[in-house]
Amino acid sequence: MKTTVFGCLVVFAIGIACSFAAVVYPPSPFEGKWRFDAVKSTLTGTTVSVASSGRNAWTFTYGSFSWTVKADGSDQPTPFGTTVALKVGGPTTWEITNKSRDIITSTDTWVLADDNKSMTRTSSGAWENGRYFNSVVSMMRTAGDKGFEGTWESTEVKAALPEVDIEAMGISGLKIRIPTDARKLTLTFDGMIWLYAGPRIPVGLKASARSAGPRKFIATTELNDTVLDAETWEVSADGKTLTFTERDIGQSKAIVSVFDKI
Repeated sequence: MKTTVFGCLVVFAIGIACSFAAVVYPPSPFEGKWRFDAVKSTLTGTTVSVASSGRNAWTFTYGSFSWTVKADGSDQPTPFGTTVALKVGGPTTWEITNKSRDIITSTDTWVLADDNKSMTRTSSGAWENGRYFNSVVSMMRTAGDKGFEGTWESTEVKAALPEVDIEAMGISGLKIRIPTDARKLTLTFDGMIWLYAGPRIPVGLKASARSAGPRKFIATTELNDTVLDAETWEVSADGKTLTFTERDIGQSKAIVSVFDKI
């Protein structure tokens, strides 16, 4: 992004002359309100593995991260600064309650298909602003043949992501806000690390960014000292589309979320 300098702007009024120099930045292409476009987005292709870990316990693996949960309905930690509580409703149904900072963020129901080759994960809950959401993920088995044990790949995702509001800070960075869950993040394009803010944000979640051109920057999200993902944010040449590409650590495929300017 370039800086435009307007020097010696002179204003005359009945014998009084006033001159001053000002630095004026061009509008940031990222600034504005952005609405998720499900048709243009690609949210599929990520994988999760489930393995038995003794009596009534299961180990989940997502990318480079693994965690073990006892199916006793109690809150247990994940590598992402959140907790999960697992209840087994039977051989074909699981219920998982997700929390962040003791706030329930969603309740997920896993249902195994009769053919044992696919499953549906339905996630429901309420945002911080009280608005309800419901998403459905269809998954296909790629390994294993017993119950939920094995490796699963997402093949269809029906979800409405929240609106993103972005405010520019000159040419130095951005202020990003997600109104539905009161999430806020400041990013500067110098690699400086900034903490996320919000009532549902895990303690220690932070991000940094560097510019990759006038309409693009690269960001990294970390939890304490562990890198969670690599991100690319890019605005189209016409300024109407924002593409957010996220590759979680250990996943072979990226999630691509496309937003249209409102």
